[in-house]
Amino acid sequence: MAKLVELVREALEQMPPETRFRPEDEEVIARHRETLLSWTPELVQAFYDTLFAHPPTKAVFREGERPDREKTLEGWWQRTVEGPLDETYFAWMAKVGLVHVVRGVKNPMTLSMLSFVADFVENKSFKAVLPEAEPLSEAFHRLNTSVGVVITYAYDSFRAQALYEITGIEGALMDRIGQQESQAILKRLIEEGE
Repeated sequence: MAKLVELVREALEQMPPETRFRPEDEEVIARHRETLLSWTPELVQAFYDTLFAHPPTKAVFREGERPDREKTLEGWWQRTVEGPLDETYFAWMAKVGLVHVVRGVKNPMTLSMLSFVADFVENKSFKAVLPEAEPLSEAFHRLNTSVGVVITYAYDSFRAQALYEITGIEGALMDRIGQQESQAILKRLIEEGE
C-alpha cells in the first residue's frame, strides 16, 4: 500500500493545484450523497451501454461478464460518493491502472469514460436543478481529472516496471531512450510535412 500511496503523491504533485481534487469538492459531493446514489442504476446502464456500443471498448470484455463489471462500477460509484476520497481511495485508483494494463484497457478508453461520468453528473445536476449543480459538476470534473491522472500515471509506471523486470533497463534510461527516439520521430514528421 505504501508504494501505491507514494505513486499517488507523485502523480498528484505534478498537477497544478487548481486542477486537483480539493477538500471542498469532497464536501459538496457529501452534501449530495443521496441524490448521487439514486442515479446509480442510470449511470451504470449508460456507462456500459456506451462501452458495449463501441467495438474497441467492447473488445476488452469477455463474453457474459457485463453483470460482474456493472457490480464493480456500482461499488466504485458508491465508494466515490460515500467517501472518504483520501489517499486510500486514490491508491485504489492506482491499482486500477494495473488492472487496466492486465485487461488491455487503453488510457484513451479510461480517460473518456471518466469524462463520461463527470458529464453524466453535470447533466443530471442541471436537469434536476440542484442548487449546487455548478459546484457539484466542477467537483466531479476535478475528481475525475485527478483519478485519470493517478490511473494513467500508475498505468505508465507499472508498464515501465514490467519492462524493467523483463529487460533490466532502468526507468530513467528508458525515459531518455524514449525521448531521443521521440525527438527523431518528431523530426521525421516535421520533415515529411505531417
